[in-house]
Amino acid sequence: MNMKHQEIGIGHRGIVDQKNSKVIQFDQASVFAEYCKVISDTFCPFLKPAEKANVLFATEYKVNADDLAGIQETMFYYGVMHVEALRRFRYQNRNSSKGILACDNVIFVLDDKFHGIDGQALFSWPHWLLKVLYSQVGVMIGKFWIGEKINGRNGLAIPEPPCHFFSIRSVIKERDPYFFTKAPQLLSQIIQSTDSLANVHKSLLPNGCNLDFASMMKHDYYQIVLEWGRKEWEKKGTKA
Repeated sequence: MNMKHQEIGIGHRGIVDQKNSKVIQFDQASVFAEYCKVISDTFCPFLKPAEKANVLFATEYKVNADDLAGIQETMFYYGVMHVEALRRFRYQNRNSSKGILACDNVIFVLDDKFHGIDGQALFSWPHWLLKVLYSQVGVMIGKFWIGEKINGRNGLAIPEPPCHFFSIRSVIKERDPYFFTKAPQLLSQIIQSTDSLANVHKSLLPNGCNLDFASMMKHDYYQIVLEWGRKEWEKKGTKA
């Protein structure tokens, strides 16, 4: 498996401080900004407040992998790093609305040979693993892929995403239980969730492994979490 990655650095200016990370504004001339604006108008009440507070972020990664498993491993590692960055950001801003409003979008650009890939299969394991790890600390991870066709709770067709991406934000406890109807065993975790920055990976990380890309890859951490996540999947009540 051949994979390359870009380093993530956490800075004072936002969740992720690097050359390909952007603060999204709806008036920007970009496909993703335009998509966010359309979604905010009809389907997602959380995007507009995040945009107004300058805490709507997007980072794009070119994923170089030989197969589906390699892409999923890369997606998981970047997902972990961005969720951890979001957790630190909201903790540092816990006395400001920016802490709860922050929304970090992690965009994955695949090689042309993966054009037309089944998006649901692509996101299946990386999304589930992140979801089951981070529900307990009140983090929501949405998954969106090119060609996705789905209706919103209002019955209207949601515009198809222009890219494959995770959308990471804090749970809004009054509204988000809806998203756990297919994984009811996580619902109590999300309702009772608090976050003191405890390490949710503590029981899984091998000795010497930390949560940066190179270290997780060196220790084959994705396979460790995947084995654990499959057991969680099989527990009673898990459907998706």
